[in-house]
Amino acid sequence: MKRLNWRHCFSVFVLLCCCSLAVAAPPLSEVSRIKLVTNNNLAQKVLVVSAYNTQKFVKDLFNVIKIINESSQLSGNDIVKLHIISGSGNPIPALGASAADVEKYVEVNSKFTSSDIWMQDCMEICAAELKTGKLVQAVFDSNRGRGLARLPGILAEMWDLVYFKNPSGAQSHGDYGGNLEVTPFDDIMVAGSTITPQAKKFFEDNGYKGRMFLGDTNWLTVGHIDEYVMFVPTAWAPGGYSVVKADPLYALDLIKNAPDSELANVSSYDRDFLLKLKKLLNEQMKDPNAGQGTREGDFIALNYAINDIIEENVGRLKDFVRKSSNDLTRDFEEVSWPSLYEGSGTTSPRRCCAYLPGVVNMLVVRDHLIVPATHIPSFDKAIEARLKAQGNKVHFIDDTPYHTSMGEIHCGTNVLRDPVRTILNKEQVEKVQAVRNSFKKIHDER
Repeated sequence: MKRLNWRHCFSVFVLLCCCSLAVAAPPLSEVSRIKLVTNNNLAQKVLVVSAYNTQKFVKDLFNVIKIINESSQLSGNDIVKLHIISGSGNPIPALGASAADVEKYVEVNSKFTSSDIWMQDCMEICAAELKTGKLVQAVFDSNRGRGLARLPGILAEMWDLVYFKNPSGAQSHGDYGGNLEVTPFDDIMVAGSTITPQAKKFFEDNGYKGRMFLGDTNWLTVGHIDEYVMFVPTAWAPGGYSVVKADPLYALDLIKNAPDSELANVSSYDRDFLLKLKKLLNEQMKDPNAGQGTREGDFIALNYAINDIIEENVGRLKDFVRKSSNDLTRDFEEVSWPSLYEGSGTTSPRRCCAYLPGVVNMLVVRDHLIVPATHIPSFDKAIEARLKAQGNKVHFIDDTPYHTSMGEIHCGTNVLRDPVRTILNKEQVEKVQAVRNSFKKIHDER
């Protein structure tokens, strides 16, 4: 395999990373509002930190980015780049990639280094709508502080992004990018209840007044909405997207019916607990009160309570979208993914986080989903089968460095997206819905 001199490669990366994507960013005086970009917007760059403990993850992520580019035969401006922030020296050798692939698919930031791995926390890469109606790329600096504090401003200068800054100086988890989501097409901002009043007012004053849904995230330690809900563009779904939600009851059912050999793939500590959990779940089929007061029994009760919270909040979200879109009879496509949580309390959950890797906390790149690997085959098969059926390609990546610190793939990455170009457009969705409605009418008339 032919390799170029890495010094030459770095000169190329410096050129790539210093080049602007557009003309200089317009001043805020020309901006009418902030507009969050959705998972339906085409990805241009996937951002990640290569630190000593994330090098394997970054390598796996690079391999998926390469697959996305080559399987879709992307070229020119359509190519999705992996933009790496180096945390410890040259990150390129750890990728194990050819120089040609690196040159095509990788950028190393030449102006900033950090070993702070939480790329989603420091910013929400978004868009600004100008008074002319034009959309340009932008970034919302969450004002988080810590290792990545300067990165949003540096990227704004490098890529000519309109720069917004969180007015809150609280450095609250609730204002981080993982707590600021948006629905495709509807442009409904979906935030967690942990957002600060100052940040909430900022978004309301800048385009989201009456269009912001707050889901309950107070029961979570980190407190981010992306820990239990995500939106995936889907042509045949009403509204053009699926609501992917965490489903603890589904996960408990899969554990109950999993062969012991499947649970052998998880760590020894988790394996022993999951085997006990499986045993108790089967005992409760005969005696619902079995295991009360045990660790396994409390874990089951906690996840039942969390399931109720998630169901209630997804239901409220759907009602909010219906009212906001003036379509009170609108249906939604819901996709349930197996997810388990640990924390305090049973009937009143608090300080909770994902027990197994939180699969909903994923990365959407075009029609590809990059999902935390649970290492339990029945979980992965359930996820892959459902999403493949609706046309998505699923890639599982071990995200242990993030999971063990109460985060997952979405928390550790960020995406620069085209604010105009999308995977699906309204016309495509309307055509698919018209066909579905025709078939439904024929079926109902039989």
